[in-house]
Amino acid sequence: MSENMRSANIDRRSFLRISAVGAGSLAAYSLFGCSTGKQETNGNESAAPSEKEEWSFVDQNGNDVAVKVPCERMVVLQHHSLDILCQLGAQDRIVGVVDGWKKNLGSYMTDVFPGIEGMPTPGGLKEWNVENIAALTPNVVIAASQAPEDAIKQIRDLGIPVVVVSLRGEGKQEEAQNPRLANADAAYTEGCEWAVSTLGKLSGTSDKAELLWRFCTESRDIIEKAVGDLAGNERPSAAVLADGIAYGNDKFVGCMLVRAGASNAVAAAGVQGNTKYNAELVASWSPDIIITQDRYDDFASITSDPQYAALPAVKNGKVFNAPYWTKPWGNPDADSIALGELWMAHVLYPNLVSADQVKERAEDFYETFYGIPFTGTVE
Repeated sequence: MSENMRSANIDRRSFLRISAVGAGSLAAYSLFGCSTGKQETNGNESAAPSEKEEWSFVDQNGNDVAVKVPCERMVVLQHHSLDILCQLGAQDRIVGVVDGWKKNLGSYMTDVFPGIEGMPTPGGLKEWNVENIAALTPNVVIAASQAPEDAIKQIRDLGIPVVVVSLRGEGKQEEAQNPRLANADAAYTEGCEWAVSTLGKLSGTSDKAELLWRFCTESRDIIEKAVGDLAGNERPSAAVLADGIAYGNDKFVGCMLVRAGASNAVAAAGVQGNTKYNAELVASWSPDIIITQDRYDDFASITSDPQYAALPAVKNGKVFNAPYWTKPWGNPDADSIALGELWMAHVLYPNLVSADQVKERAEDFYETFYGIPFTGTVE
């Protein structure tokens, strides 16, 4: 991270506060071996073999990793990493994907990763099938921070490197889903930058990874210029509600709200991490604005249920349904930073961040990183 970025993050801090395991897994891996050559993978031909280097580093759960890069066969059991690898154009290196990719990312993935629906799904965020992973002969497995430790050990014992990606700095947390962070904004910024850079090196796309992170910081510069000088009493309070869950302290979406020019009403009420919500709780938080997400039914429920009708945000038409391409939730993705924060700033201050600005950035992002046209809507 550059010194300018670090300075910006420090300035921000003033207001930011197992698995099914087959007995034949070792035999399967021994039979197939760890491939390093050019291979057919579900109809996608991986890149021609290039000169490899041994790379040793520490992952985001504090594990020592040694892997030969670039990797040509990657099993990706963490959805944010899957998305970032697609942004880096590394789809042809992926031979297995996390089983909940559609729910956790969205159906747009079938456009950015043709053939993903037919890809093997040998595990999820919390449960793995070691035998099925080994049978894919990966050069590396990308794991979520809540992945099963016993399965990770078995995969490593087979000689397959595992990299845990949490998208957070500050090291391994006691609770993967509800971390306690000394500085959430800095932790998520550094954590996402690390993930982009690391996935770029693993997949042999480091140049594009640098371009991707630069796009992210440029979007943040636009927001900072537009709303960075707003006083605290000028900033509305907002509640982020998704799939029956409200997002409080130390979740990435709260950092997004602050960068976009709002305060987190749920965090202000002392909610740590995630909590289930109901009309009574939301009324007690009294947010000026409510933000939901289009993958879930919260928007329809809140705007039509009589229990919510008296809320100021509902009465004033200040309930916004975030489109899939903004990704604004518990952990960051590159497009959360590149596009989601910008969309939020537009929702909060349409006179300062225009819809045209957001659309232009989204079109540029989709063309540059996903390689497809942007078909979403801003408003």
